[in-house]
Amino acid sequence: MSNIYTYQVLRDTTEKTVIKLTANFDGTGQEYNPYRITANTLSGALDANGVPLYSALSVSNTALSFYNLSISRIGYNIASQQKGYVELFWTGSTGNNTPIMNMDLCGEYSEDQGMVSIKNNGVSPTGDIGIQTIGLVANSAYTLFIEIRKDNAMYDRGQFRDPAAFAYGSYKLTP
Repeated sequence: MSNIYTYQVLRDTTEKTVIKLTANFDGTGQEYNPYRITANTLSGALDANGVPLYSALSVSNTALSFYNLSISRIGYNIASQQKGYVELFWTGSTGNNTPIMNMDLCGEYSEDQGMVSIKNNGVSPTGDIGIQTIGLVANSAYTLFIEIRKDNAMYDRGQFRDPAAFAYGSYKLTP
Protein backbone atom coordinates (compact mmCIF):
# COMPACT_ATOMS: atom_id res chain seq x y z
CA MET A 1 0.00 0.00 0.00
CA SER A 2 1.12 3.56 -0.60
CA ASN A 3 -0.03 6.86 0.84
CA ILE A 4 -3.53 7.72 -0.42
CA TYR A 5 -4.78 11.30 -0.88
CA THR A 6 -8.24 12.56 -1.84
CA TYR A 7 -9.61 15.97 -2.83
CA GLN A 8 -13.36 16.53 -2.97
CA VAL A 9 -15.21 19.77 -3.71
CA LEU A 10 -18.39 19.67 -1.64
CA ARG A 11 -19.69 23.11 -2.67
CA ASP A 12 -18.33 25.71 -5.08
CA THR A 13 -20.51 28.80 -5.40
CA THR A 14 -19.86 32.40 -6.43
CA GLU A 15 -19.07 33.35 -2.82
CA LYS A 16 -17.47 30.36 -1.14
CA THR A 17 -16.06 26.90 -1.61
CA VAL A 18 -16.06 23.93 0.77
CA ILE A 19 -13.38 21.30 0.16
CA LYS A 20 -12.72 17.99 1.89
CA LEU A 21 -9.13 16.68 1.97
CA THR A 22 -8.14 13.26 3.27
CA ALA A 23 -4.99 11.19 3.49
CA ASN A 24 -4.01 7.75 4.78
CA PHE A 25 -0.34 7.01 5.46
CA ASP A 26 1.54 3.73 5.22
CA GLY A 27 4.68 4.97 6.96
CA THR A 28 6.81 5.37 3.81
CA GLY A 29 6.86 9.16 3.75
CA GLN A 30 5.26 12.49 4.54
CA GLU A 31 3.11 14.74 2.39
CA TYR A 32 4.32 18.06 1.04
CA ASN A 33 2.05 19.60 -1.60
CA PRO A 34 2.05 23.40 -2.04
CA TYR A 35 -0.83 23.16 -4.54
CA ARG A 36 -3.31 20.96 -2.65
CA ILE A 37 -5.97 23.64 -3.30
CA THR A 38 -5.31 25.66 -6.46
CA ALA A 39 -7.11 29.00 -6.43
CA ASN A 40 -7.52 29.45 -10.19
CA THR A 41 -9.35 26.11 -10.56
CA LEU A 42 -12.22 27.18 -8.29
CA SER A 43 -15.50 28.07 -9.97
CA GLY A 44 -15.71 31.59 -11.34
CA ALA A 45 -11.97 32.39 -11.34
CA LEU A 46 -11.23 35.39 -13.55
CA ASP A 47 -8.34 35.67 -15.99
CA ALA A 48 -5.82 38.50 -16.33
CA ASN A 49 -8.33 40.43 -18.50
CA GLY A 50 -11.11 40.20 -15.90
CA VAL A 51 -13.30 37.64 -17.68
CA PRO A 52 -14.01 34.06 -16.54
CA LEU A 53 -10.94 31.88 -16.93
CA TYR A 54 -11.23 29.02 -19.45
CA SER A 55 -14.51 30.33 -20.86
CA ALA A 56 -15.48 31.22 -24.40
CA LEU A 57 -15.18 34.91 -23.42
CA SER A 58 -11.56 34.56 -22.28
CA VAL A 59 -9.09 35.58 -24.96
CA SER A 60 -5.85 34.83 -23.11
CA ASN A 61 -6.84 32.12 -20.57
CA THR A 62 -3.96 33.52 -18.48
CA ALA A 63 -4.61 33.11 -14.77
CA LEU A 64 -4.03 35.96 -12.35
CA SER A 65 -0.78 35.78 -10.39
CA PHE A 66 -2.76 36.10 -7.11
CA TYR A 67 -6.28 35.12 -6.03
CA ASN A 68 -7.36 36.69 -2.75
CA LEU A 69 -8.99 33.94 -0.70
CA SER A 70 -9.70 33.81 3.00
CA ILE A 71 -10.50 30.81 5.17
CA SER A 72 -13.66 31.12 7.23
CA ARG A 73 -13.77 27.60 8.69
CA ILE A 74 -11.50 24.60 9.20
CA GLY A 75 -12.73 21.35 10.70
CA TYR A 76 -10.14 18.64 11.21
CA ASN A 77 -9.62 15.13 12.51
CA ILE A 78 -6.00 13.97 12.66
CA ALA A 79 -5.43 10.33 13.65
CA SER A 80 -1.69 10.52 14.27
CA GLN A 81 -1.29 8.49 17.46
CA GLN A 82 0.06 11.83 18.80
CA LYS A 83 3.28 11.29 16.83
CA GLY A 84 2.90 14.03 14.25
CA TYR A 85 0.78 16.87 12.95
CA VAL A 86 -0.59 18.48 9.79
CA GLU A 87 0.28 22.02 8.68
CA LEU A 88 -1.87 24.07 6.31
CA PHE A 89 -0.10 27.01 4.61
CA TRP A 90 -0.50 29.80 2.05
CA THR A 91 1.74 29.10 -0.94
CA GLY A 92 4.18 31.82 -1.97
CA SER A 93 5.36 32.19 -5.58
CA THR A 94 8.96 32.49 -4.41
CA GLY A 95 8.78 29.35 -2.29
CA ASN A 96 8.10 31.30 0.90
CA ASN A 97 5.14 29.52 2.45
CA THR A 98 3.21 31.15 5.31
CA PRO A 99 1.64 28.82 7.90
CA ILE A 100 -2.12 29.04 8.39
CA MET A 101 -2.60 26.44 11.11
CA ASN A 102 -0.93 23.41 12.68
CA MET A 103 -3.41 20.66 13.55
CA ASP A 104 -3.42 17.52 15.67
CA LEU A 105 -6.28 15.45 17.11
CA CYS A 106 -9.75 17.00 16.44
CA GLY A 107 -10.91 20.57 16.32
CA GLU A 108 -12.57 23.42 14.52
CA TYR A 109 -11.66 26.99 13.69
CA SER A 110 -14.73 28.95 12.71
CA GLU A 111 -16.30 32.38 12.45
CA ASP A 112 -19.29 30.83 14.24
CA GLN A 113 -17.08 30.59 17.34
CA GLY A 114 -16.30 34.29 17.26
CA MET A 115 -13.06 33.89 15.32
CA VAL A 116 -12.17 36.02 12.29
CA SER A 117 -11.56 34.68 8.81
CA ILE A 118 -7.92 33.94 8.04
CA LYS A 119 -6.67 36.32 5.33
CA ASN A 120 -3.79 35.46 3.05
CA ASN A 121 -0.76 37.20 4.56
CA GLY A 122 1.85 35.26 2.59
CA VAL A 123 5.07 36.55 1.06
CA SER A 124 4.57 36.84 -2.73
CA PRO A 125 1.31 34.86 -2.38
CA THR A 126 -0.46 33.01 -5.18
CA GLY A 127 -3.70 32.29 -3.33
CA ASP A 128 -3.06 28.54 -3.41
CA ILE A 129 -3.25 26.49 -0.21
CA GLY A 130 -0.68 23.83 0.55
CA ILE A 131 -0.38 21.06 3.09
CA GLN A 132 2.54 19.41 4.84
CA THR A 133 2.66 16.55 7.32
CA ILE A 134 5.36 16.24 9.95
CA GLY A 135 6.08 13.02 11.82
CA LEU A 136 3.06 10.98 10.74
CA VAL A 137 3.67 7.24 11.05
CA ALA A 138 2.08 4.15 9.50
CA ASN A 139 -1.71 3.96 9.94
CA SER A 140 -2.00 7.72 10.49
CA ALA A 141 -4.71 9.63 8.64
CA TYR A 142 -6.36 13.02 8.41
CA THR A 143 -9.63 14.53 7.23
CA LEU A 144 -9.97 18.30 6.72
CA PHE A 145 -13.03 20.35 5.83
CA ILE A 146 -12.02 23.82 4.62
CA GLU A 147 -14.48 26.62 3.86
CA ILE A 148 -12.94 29.29 1.65
CA ARG A 149 -14.40 32.73 0.97
CA LYS A 150 -13.75 34.21 -2.48
CA ASP A 151 -12.91 37.85 -3.27
CA ASN A 152 -15.38 39.02 -5.92
CA ALA A 153 -12.72 41.18 -7.56
CA MET A 154 -11.09 37.91 -8.68
CA TYR A 155 -14.11 35.62 -9.08
CA ASP A 156 -17.26 35.92 -11.21
CA ARG A 157 -20.34 36.84 -9.18
CA GLY A 158 -22.69 37.06 -12.14
CA GLN A 159 -21.50 40.33 -13.65
CA PHE A 160 -20.92 38.67 -17.05
CA ARG A 161 -24.21 36.77 -17.36
CA ASP A 162 -26.52 39.75 -16.69
CA PRO A 163 -24.58 43.00 -16.08
CA ALA A 164 -27.67 45.22 -15.73
CA ALA A 165 -29.25 43.03 -13.06
CA PHE A 166 -25.91 42.62 -11.30
CA ALA A 167 -25.37 46.39 -11.03
CA TYR A 168 -29.01 47.25 -10.31
CA GLY A 169 -28.67 47.53 -6.52
CA SER A 170 -25.45 49.54 -6.39
CA TYR A 171 -25.97 51.93 -9.27
CA LYS A 172 -29.79 52.03 -9.41
CA LEU A 173 -29.79 51.11 -13.10
CA THR A 174 -33.01 49.78 -14.48
CA PRO A 175 -32.87 47.06 -17.13
